[in-house]
Amino acid sequence: MADFDRRTLLTLGGSSVASLLTGCLSSKTESLEIASADIETKTTLKTTKSKALKRQVRSLIRLINEGSYEKAHEQFGADLAKQVSPEQLEQVWNGLEDQDGEFQSLSKLKVRNQEGTGIVTGQITFEHGKRKIITAFNDKTIIGFQIRQLNSKWSAPSYVDISTFTEQNLTIHATDACTLGGTLTLPNNTNQAPGIVLVHGQGPSDRDGTIGPNKPYKDLAWGLASHGIAVLRYDKRTQVCNPNLAEITIDEAVTNDALAAIKMLRESPTVANNSVFVVGHSIGATLAPRIATRDSNLAGIGMLAPLVRSAADAIDDQNQYLATRDGVVTDAEKQQLKQVHQITEQIRSLDFPDDQVVYLGGDEYWGSLQEYNPLKAARCLPIPQLLLQGERDYQVTIEGDYKQWHETLSGKSNVSFERYPKLNHLFMPGTGKPSLEEYTKQNHFAEKTILDIASFVKKTISTKQ
Repeated sequence: MADFDRRTLLTLGGSSVASLLTGCLSSKTESLEIASADIETKTTLKTTKSKALKRQVRSLIRLINEGSYEKAHEQFGADLAKQVSPEQLEQVWNGLEDQDGEFQSLSKLKVRNQEGTGIVTGQITFEHGKRKIITAFNDKTIIGFQIRQLNSKWSAPSYVDISTFTEQNLTIHATDACTLGGTLTLPNNTNQAPGIVLVHGQGPSDRDGTIGPNKPYKDLAWGLASHGIAVLRYDKRTQVCNPNLAEITIDEAVTNDALAAIKMLRESPTVANNSVFVVGHSIGATLAPRIATRDSNLAGIGMLAPLVRSAADAIDDQNQYLATRDGVVTDAEKQQLKQVHQITEQIRSLDFPDDQVVYLGGDEYWGSLQEYNPLKAARCLPIPQLLLQGERDYQVTIEGDYKQWHETLSGKSNVSFERYPKLNHLFMPGTGKPSLEEYTKQNHFAEKTILDIASFVKKTISTKQ
């Protein structure tokens, strides 16, 4: 069985700390949640044990809802307890109630057996929304715990012409122990189409960037394919495999798999191997210059909301924004900000044991990210670059990030910029002050941004010819 505890609370839920640069809140597809197994087909556990596990889940949620986070945490197994502290448990629950309102009920509990592990699923109802809960047990010990959004039906954007392309599934070899599922979207009636590899934002993500009813990366792929551009998108390693998060670096989390995807896209007989681009989102955009430095044959890169501040600063700033957004900072929010700052201070100092995971990674991950200078890497690239930024983005911001990029690169003839007044971090339109809640409302990746990326690709190719 996969380490279910590796991708638990802080990859999901509504906590603002959990949403750092993800571009999505990292919801998992049903087929990938638990060792890629269909838990609905497993044999039901014996009635007595099933009832006991259900009682334990009810007790866990009751303790959390009462604010007894230490007692709830005592039910976690040793590995899970290291990954999720009582303070982080509190942050996630408070974030959920901030987003969905007060807790109402726990219902629809079902128990299944997967290779000797008890899996309990159920539904949590809040005042303004519902969530799915998944709890994994080894005997009576909780070894995995997720609270995630219920899947909603996605529909294609109006700007997509599904008659103009086809899709095929493929597999990308990441490591000897890890393969990534991918989807190649190919425009019809072309033998040498330009191609783009999409690189995800921070945290676990499926190939579509799924968040609630939204699939921004699928929108982007289908939109670009409608304009004659092939797109390869793939499941992120931290979503479908089991890397040791205490040891993984930014290259193992992002860069290396992007390079493997580029290689695979070039091998497609219908894609022009000298016209392959990378378009990264959020941390994927930040690392796009690094990817291009490692692959000197890329035709160009697109950067959707690239971070330039330190990750620790971004986490602090995001949480500060969300706490002060309504003009009132409650005592609970003050406590949450204090807890978040403790986490970011650990990230800044790298002052934690080698085997400890802080938020999304260990000292190897945060250390390798701190050592990387995206501005320097981008400045040294000779290939065309397109930087795109939504002005309603509170995660990667105009003041904190975009202006630094613009000041550093605006004098270079191979770099162009686009700003969008109404778009958020997911490049979806909205109005008013941006919030976590709007990520979970049905929306689509903006057509204007797709047109700008398509124009950039075609202009780059025509200039080379």
